[in-house]
Amino acid sequence: MTVNLQTLIHSAKQLTPAEQVELINAVSNLLYQHYQQELQKADFWQPQSIESIVAGQQTQLASTISGMKADFWPEDESADDFIEFITQQRHEDRMAN
Repeated sequence: MTVNLQTLIHSAKQLTPAEQVELINAVSNLLYQHYQQELQKADFWQPQSIESIVAGQQTQLASTISGMKADFWPEDESADDFIEFITQQRHEDRMAN
């Protein structure tokens, strides 16, 4: 908790209950206005370009196929082991339901 927030809470404790309610109302209104502005910036129903999505996520596009390479697959497991595991999990899930 920041010093500013601690100071504000200490000050709020000195207020009457009615003033505390007014403070809560004022903070709620500020938050509401902030979130309304954020919603207007990123309207769900307005399609975004792929460029703006990428820019918002701060990702980099792969320029080559080798740039998409991931080194996470355990060397001692084959693709067949993975497929067998998935098949087994699906079977267990069906039996559980």
